[in-house]
Amino acid sequence: MIEDELNKIWQSSSNQERIKFEKSKLMIELQSSLKRLDRWWNYLELSETILAVFGVFLSIFLFFKIPFILTKVALALMIICAVYLIVKYRGVKKFKPSDLEMNYLNYLKKNREYLQAQKKFLRTYVYWGILPVYPIMLLFSISVWEKAPMYLIIPINVAAIGIGIYGYLLNKLRAKKEIDPRIVRINELINGLEQ
Repeated sequence: MIEDELNKIWQSSSNQERIKFEKSKLMIELQSSLKRLDRWWNYLELSETILAVFGVFLSIFLFFKIPFILTKVALALMIICAVYLIVKYRGVKKFKPSDLEMNYLNYLKKNREYLQAQKKFLRTYVYWGILPVYPIMLLFSISVWEKAPMYLIIPINVAAIGIGIYGYLLNKLRAKKEIDPRIVRINELINGLEQ
């Protein structure tokens, strides 16, 4: 009964009211989608930060336990790299808009800017996640080459390369599947509001 009445109201409404309803429906769906993405990003940032902090503490511990100079240099560089990654993750947050934007159009534009910053961050993983780490791993491997058994050195380096490739492919997929569709929806809403 209620559905029939709603259908009658819907059919009797003007096209302009239907368009307004569709826009508000799109806005609500987009808002929900952006909140889910923000929770995902916070989880990603938290897990990466925890791993980097763990890496810093492990590197500090090993720095004082391993007597080789070249290893100490590699560990010091790893600490610097981990701190850099923490700062880099936190840097994306400066683009996040507040929910208290005065104008919904400005809010959408700032969300688009935030999503584009996340996309750029994920797509440039090679430059901030792989290129700084692999030379440090190589330096570390060279420093312990004759002191540690091969059955430890080779798997560690293979695992580091595998994790780097996996991270690169995963970040590329995340940008394509999670962020690109939201940018497209925001652009559609912005175009609809600007008309």
